Amino acid sequence: MPIDDEAEAEALADKLAAEMVASLDADMLSEAKSMGMATSVFAAQIEEYRAKFNAEVSAALAEKDLFGVAASRLLIETE
Repeated sequence: MPIDDEAEAEALADKLAAEMVASLDADMLSEAKSMGMATSVFAAQIEEYRAKFNAEVSAALAEKDLFGVAASRLLIETE
């Protein structure tokens, strides 16, 4: 049964986004962040994890792109 609680979906989005970022090459991530291109450089990984997220949540929550927001937040933050 898909998740239909927005708070629960946001927590899942944060968890998956953190998992995705942890799996990325740290040097490449740092370089991409410094150029402001992390979301472009890691677009394939974002889509892979977005699909995992969307498979777990209701269609209405998938449309809100909660995962995209969580992933972007982590990929845009600088150390």
